Amino acid sequence: MTLRPWRLGALLGAALLTASVSAVDGVAPRFYDDDPLHEDPETQDASGVKEIDLSDQYDFLENSFLNAGEQKDQRAVNLNTIDHVPNSSWYTQRLGTAEVLSVEDVIRGPYRGQPPQSGIWTIVDAKSEGISPGMTVRDSTGTLYFVKFDPPSNPEMATGAEVISTRLFWALGFNVPENYLASLRRDDLRIAPNTMLDDEHGRTRAMTEADVDALLLKAARHADGSYRVVASKGITGKDIGPFRYYGTRPDDPNDIHPHEHRRELRAMRVFGAWLNHDDSRAINTRDFLQDAGPRKIVRHYLIDFGSTLGSGSTRAQGTRAGNEYIWEARPTLISMITLGFYVRPWLKVHYPDLPAVGRFEANYFRPERWKPEYPNPAFDNTGPDDLLWGARGVMAFSDEAILEVSRTAEFSDPEATAYMAQTLITRRDKIGQLWLNVVLPVDDFDLTAEGALTFRNIAVETRTATAGRGYKVAWARFDNATGTATPVGEPQVVTETRATAPREALSGDFVQATLTGDHPTHTGWATPTTVVFRRAGTGWALVGVDR
Repeated sequence: MTLRPWRLGALLGAALLTASVSAVDGVAPRFYDDDPLHEDPETQDASGVKEIDLSDQYDFLENSFLNAGEQKDQRAVNLNTIDHVPNSSWYTQRLGTAEVLSVEDVIRGPYRGQPPQSGIWTIVDAKSEGISPGMTVRDSTGTLYFVKFDPPSNPEMATGAEVISTRLFWALGFNVPENYLASLRRDDLRIAPNTMLDDEHGRTRAMTEADVDALLLKAARHADGSYRVVASKGITGKDIGPFRYYGTRPDDPNDIHPHEHRRELRAMRVFGAWLNHDDSRAINTRDFLQDAGPRKIVRHYLIDFGSTLGSGSTRAQGTRAGNEYIWEARPTLISMITLGFYVRPWLKVHYPDLPAVGRFEANYFRPERWKPEYPNPAFDNTGPDDLLWGARGVMAFSDEAILEVSRTAEFSDPEATAYMAQTLITRRDKIGQLWLNVVLPVDDFDLTAEGALTFRNIAVETRTATAGRGYKVAWARFDNATGTATPVGEPQVVTETRATAPREALSGDFVQATLTGDHPTHTGWATPTTVVFRRAGTGWALVGVDR
């Protein structure tokens, strides 16, 4: 693989395919022999990284009032030349690959080991501040887990949200912990010598059996005396703290793309809206320094999904979640001016009485109005092409896959399982109808040796849009050395997802096609998508996509 210094900065993401504009003499070619890259080169040793500590309060203040990160109208910078996100320490393409994930793959998710084993669980760390109980234990095999419980008001809710969202975020390409459902009893717990506890007064002291009893009083307990828990398996490597949704980690030599301009983090806006992951903030991320052959790299994880779907972790999700920031000036001022008579519309939303689900609905939900707890720099930079990419990921989950993932929560009430699945399906379809159509939703381009171009319309295939009136295809010869695209013939108008290149366009080593769509209601289809093919043996290989 031949690496270019400028490529490490942007992977060609922001400078791809300027049609009909000649590059000045001496400029490097647009495409190289190894394009498109499918792995982000992370070749540097990151052993020197230091742990970062970030308080929840500071993160809120910084993102709410200090304009954290850069807000700029530009393409994501970590793309390869065909508009895909290469695999990296941040992201692994799983959906939509040549070997498409089966329902069984989605259900298996990140789980590669065994769940916590029965027997004595030894507490090695715990927290009692706040109302959310939690403890770190070693099971009977010595494996480390962080254990979280359901609130007494909503048995099965937080633990169910954890295991559902874990599988879905893993399938979407993110690094996540192995979060297992498990059951324990008070008699299963022992306190390891020298185990310390941070109590409600902020003091660190030795943990006692009374502390264990007090902690369990905050947890939902079954009639047989057992507790349902989610046991999050310890992640390998050294914990070096959270990552922010903007900037880079200065001491990580591989962290070269500003986080607010990484597509997978921008598209978290789409995934967050689907799963109502309003707690999508730095405090719920984690970086780990891990071995990568002879060197070490930082791998980036999403953690803690107890505040997704209808769960607020320690209670049913609040009605504000997903609808309004913690601090938002306009509705606050309106309430003040009207002396409190103004009632926010989301306060009137109806939720079913399903304690295991909490507050999760799809009728009032509008993807474009969804908001996290407070502003997120990556979300604020999300562009139409990022929304398309995220929506395609969401729409890749079939009804069957969503139902089976919902069943992994093991709700005791079948109505809760059915409602969860249907709500996810309805929210999925609303996302597809809106965000698949913000630009021309075409992909999977192929050009035969004879010049037959085929492509797919994702929105039509997923029934989130009608077929429209057709497409216009403009052909050109592309000069890779100068970046010049020379039009060939008149644009073709086709009604199917196929076209034929003029023979003259196929005379060189590169051929370019620019597609636009005509749809009566989706004006985004008129946004051009330009593709470039390179001669490969007797045929053609896709080398460039620009939306």
